[in-house]
Formats: sequence, structure tokens, C-alpha cells
Amino acid sequence: MCAPRAQIIKALGDSAEYFTADAFCTRLHFGHDSGRGRNDRNTQTAHHLRQFILAAHLYADDNSDILPSGLSENANPEDSHTPVISTPTRSNFILYAGSPRLLECPGLGPPFSQEAGWYYRSYGYVIGYNYLGGHTNTPWPRFREFVGWLSPKRASDDPSLVLVTDLNDWSPGYAKSFAPHGRSGPILREDDSSSPSANGASSKEIGAVGGNVGLLDGSVHWKQIDQMKTYRGSRLWGSGGCFAAW
Repeated sequence: MCAPRAQIIKALGDSAEYFTADAFCTRLHFGHDSGRGRNDRNTQTAHHLRQFILAAHLYADDNSDILPSGLSENANPEDSHTPVISTPTRSNFILYAGSPRLLECPGLGPPFSQEAGWYYRSYGYVIGYNYLGGHTNTPWPRFREFVGWLSPKRASDDPSLVLVTDLNDWSPGYAKSFAPHGRSGPILREDDSSSPSANGASSKEIGAVGGNVGLLDGSVHWKQIDQMKTYRGSRLWGSGGCFAAW
């Protein structure tokens, strides 16, 4: 049995249209990005994250309390990354959430916002969030100032564990940086041949102002970028891997 359903539904609020004693809920509401400013985007993102969390609990309710896997498709099970999920995991989230739109922050531009998703060969789908559930051998080893984190594997694990966060991520090795909530909207920074040293700059350095953090208990809260800690977003690859803030 997963975490108390009434507690989850209460935390999710109107993200859940209804639930019965036999299932959490079978219908979900989907908001859209009004484009009227950062506060509206924050609200829409939080709405999506609550539904993402609900989908994870629905899956667990049908699978002996086990949350969807966070592993990639790589042959090495340790070669996993917080924003990358396997094809089966993506399919399961879409099945239980009802739409691929729930897998990314509203307003993110290309290569997100594609119905077919952003597939990275030999690893899986890059989603618009950090999914921290279903990862193995956590906390991952500390690397420099980037600390490890504990992955919830069951819906009944510590409800204060972080399950999903906004994509405040960057990768020096891949030369990409993301900030879903900049002062004027989402920011994506890619290869910059004029300033190689800027490649893979942190989300804060490219203008992130904060992000949403979703817990296993269904709650979602906003954190200012200066209040965030930095973590490993890749189990391997050292300085060339993915890093994240939440």
C-alpha cells in the first residue's frame, strides 16, 4: 500500500478531480501557460508537477508500491541522469498522467515541447524536470561541491523526500544550460563558440531566479535560486556530467 491516499489528495488539491477507495483518481486537469509573466508560469509548473507526482503514485498503487524507475536505457545501470528516463518509464508516466505535456515545464522551447519527446540515443528521453524517484545506489557519491541525494523508491518512503524538481540543470560536457524560470521566461544556453568558458554555465549564472520542488507527499513549493543547493545530476562522468540545483 502506498502513502495514505487522503494525505496525497489533500496535498494535490484540485489537481485531482476525484478519487475512490480503489484508486487515486482516473481523471486529471491540465492547465496551460497563459504567458502573462513568471508568476503565472510558476503556477502552471506547480500544477504540472502535482499531476506528475500523482501519476507516480497511481503507478505505484498498481505496482506493489514501487515508483517508476529512474534508470536510463544505457547498458551500464550506473550511467543514469536525473533529467533522463527510459522509454518504458516515459510511457508509464504518459499512461498515468494522460499527456506528454506533464513531463515538462510549460513554456520550455525546443528541443522540448515536442509530442514525440526529446530522445537521446542510448540513454532515453530528456524530460523537462529532474525525476529523482526510482534511482539506485543513492545517495550518489559527492563530487566537489555537488552533493548526493536520496532517491525515493516506494510511494510509502519518507514523504519529505524530493521526487521531482524544475530543470535548473547544466552540463559542461554537453555544453547546455537550462533555467526554466528566468526574469523574462525560460532560458536555454547552448554551445557558444565566442565564449567557450561559458559553455555549461550554471543555471544561476545564466539567469535562473528559482524553481519548483515537488515532494513525495504531493506538495510543491517555490525556492529562490539563492536558497538552492547544488547536486549531481549524473551518477558518472565527473566534471563533464549533469549538475542540478533545487
